[in-house]
Amino acid sequence: MRIALVRGGNLNPWELANFDLPGHDVVAFGSRSGSFEAHGLPLGTRRLPSPDDALRHLPALGRAAVRRFAGDVDHLVGLDRALRGFDIAHVAELATPYSHQALRARSEGAVSRVVATVWENIALPARENAIVERRADAVAAGLDRCLAISERARLHLLFAGVPDERIEVIPMGVDLERFTPDETPRAAGPLRILCVSRLVAEKGVEDLVVAMRLLADRGVDARLTLVGEGPLRGRLPAMAERLGVAGHVRLAGTIPYEQLPSMHRAHDVFVLASGPRTTWQEQFGFAVVEAMACGLPVLAGDSGSLDEVVGDRAQLVTPHHPPSLADALEELAREAERRRELGAANRRRAEARYDRREVSRRIASFYERALAEPPRASSASSASSRSPMLRQS
Repeated sequence: MRIALVRGGNLNPWELANFDLPGHDVVAFGSRSGSFEAHGLPLGTRRLPSPDDALRHLPALGRAAVRRFAGDVDHLVGLDRALRGFDIAHVAELATPYSHQALRARSEGAVSRVVATVWENIALPARENAIVERRADAVAAGLDRCLAISERARLHLLFAGVPDERIEVIPMGVDLERFTPDETPRAAGPLRILCVSRLVAEKGVEDLVVAMRLLADRGVDARLTLVGEGPLRGRLPAMAERLGVAGHVRLAGTIPYEQLPSMHRAHDVFVLASGPRTTWQEQFGFAVVEAMACGLPVLAGDSGSLDEVVGDRAQLVTPHHPPSLADALEELAREAERRRELGAANRRRAEARYDRREVSRRIASFYERALAEPPRASSASSASSRSPMLRQS
C-alpha cells in the first residue's frame, strides 16, 4: 500500500511518529516553511512550495488580514501530480486547501482514496468566508473515511455532514518505551512543577505564575519549570519578579525532544492549564500524554478535548482561575501518596490508550477499510442537507 500523508505547514514529528507501518510505502508531504521543526521524521518526506510559505514572512497583522479574507492558503503546488500512483492520500482537516486538492486528484484518477485526520473539536466553527465554507462542505462530502482524534472531533464531523459510519475515533500515541516513569524514590523537597507549552495566554502560563505566588503565600514550597517559547517569553520573568517568586520560576526555553523524558522524570507534577478561546480549544495535548506516560499526575485546564485525554476530572482545573489551580497544586504538594496514585493511574491509561505502536496498527486497519469500500463522489452537499442531526430539527 502506498500512502501519502499530506500535512502542508503542519508537518510535525509528533503526529507522524504514529505512522510506523511496516510493509507500506509512506511518504509525508509538507510545505517548505512549516509551523514545526520536522527533523527526525520516521518516514520519507517531500517539500512542495505553497503560498503559505510567503505568508509566514509577513508581519503578524498582515498574516491575520490575509487569513481573515482568504482563510487557510496552504495550497501545495504540484500536489495533484505528486499523488499519482498512491493508494491513499491522507489529509488533515476539512477546510485546508490541500484536502480539496487531494479530492480533485482522486477525481482525476491520480489516487484511489482520500481520508482525513480531523483535530478540530468545535462543533460548528465559524469559517472565514463563504469560499472556505464551501470548500469545507465539499471535503466533508467527498472524503472516503475520517479519523477523528477525539469524540469532540467526531461531533464536529457529524455536524459537518459526515455519516457516522465513515468516522473512526483514534487518538494519537507516544513512545511508551522512551517516556517512562522514574522508579527512583523521591527525596524530600519542594514540589517540582513542569509545564511544556507554547508561551501564550491560552495555555494558562500566566495563571500558573500567579498560582506560584498563591502557593508561596500559603507556605507551600514549590518550583516551576516552563519549557517552550512564545510571545510571553519576556513577560513571564517580569511577572514572576513583580509577584516575588522569581527564584521559584525557571524558563528553560526550547529543549531537544530527546531530553523531554528526563525532564518529566525530574519533576513531580505536570500542568497545562489551558483555557478556550472563541475560535480554539485544546484539541489533544501531546505534552499531557507524554507526562502521563512518564507516570506524573497532571493538572489540565478544562478546555476542549483535554477531559477525554486525561479521563479523570479530578485532574482538571478551571481555566484562567489561579486560586483553583493553586488549590490543586497545594493538595498534591502535601499528599505524596496521592501523587503516586495519580501518576500510576496515568501510566496505565497511557499504556491502554496512547501506545503509538497500537495506534499504528489501528491506522493500518483504517486504511484497509477505506480501500475495501467504493470511493465517494467529490460533489458538495447543500447546506440544508449537511447534517442528519440538523435535518431533524
